[in-house]
Amino acid sequence: MLKKSKASRMLGGATLALLAAPTAAFAYDIAAATAAAEGAACTDARPFYWEIGGSSGAPIASGQVGGTDFARSTTVTLASASKWVFAAYVLQRYSGIPTGSGGAQIVDALNMKLGYTSLNDYLCQLTLTVSGCFTVGSNDNHDSAADGHFFYNSGHGQYVASQASLLNLGNKTRNTLFTEVNSYLNLGSSFGYANLPLSSGMEGNAADYATFLQRIMTGYYVISSYLNYSPVVTYPCASGLSGCTPLGSVDFHYSLHHWIEDNTGGTLSNGKTLGPGDGAHSSPGAFGFYPWITADKQYYGILSREASSGAPGDSIPCGQAIRKAFLGT
Repeated sequence: MLKKSKASRMLGGATLALLAAPTAAFAYDIAAATAAAEGAACTDARPFYWEIGGSSGAPIASGQVGGTDFARSTTVTLASASKWVFAAYVLQRYSGIPTGSGGAQIVDALNMKLGYTSLNDYLCQLTLTVSGCFTVGSNDNHDSAADGHFFYNSGHGQYVASQASLLNLGNKTRNTLFTEVNSYLNLGSSFGYANLPLSSGMEGNAADYATFLQRIMTGYYVISSYLNYSPVVTYPCASGLSGCTPLGSVDFHYSLHHWIEDNTGGTLSNGKTLGPGDGAHSSPGAFGFYPWITADKQYYGILSREASSGAPGDSIPCGQAIRKAFLGT
């Protein structure tokens, strides 16, 4: 057997030491994250499940707080966390940003700038198709004052989905809509459309949503390259508009159906104050499901819960506190 030289042995030892030693770029604190999840910032979000992970593999840290109602495998209503999935589908289908006049409309829809501000998700439960969801009641009302300006509502996405000249999904039912979206994204088995709005109708569990986030992080999905694409100002509302954002005075930017947490501060609609943002990308849902990816795409996180009121306003401060503690920032 050949013996290694002294230099070779020293090099091998140094290499092992480097591999074993944590680097500043990837340092994290599981104990601090766990303490934050049990702390005051998360009291109002209980009960919930949380996890943080990297771009592949199992979660690095996770836990259940306030009981065992929610676990990694618990399917919940995603609400606006569906928006990130819808955007990923569109960019995957077009292999990038849709172009041309129709493409510009689709992009404006993903940026909440088409003036369709009246969609009521609950009315869509009375319909069988994507186009039916758009036209029921006053869901298809167009507000010309909001046209070209940010106004958070699922109506923008439903408009471009229902138009034959745009996404041409109008005749899709819940099942055939999911088949279409899934043909581009290959989502986990817990995903599906419990309701017909593409921007807010999905359900799924934390495990499958984590895989979705990891695929964004690694570049498996085209949207990975567009997380900061043409950021849109969300607060204050454009002149003559009010109620354009569900996040109170928090001045996140918005891009392609997800938030950029780069705010200078602000107070959420439930009165909770946020400090300056860290640039994470996120898509919190109305019932409290809160997924995020760090600005550098090194880590993702999920807060999984389902509540009837105050959900995003409780989930965001909690998720941010866990993230901050984990990263030691």
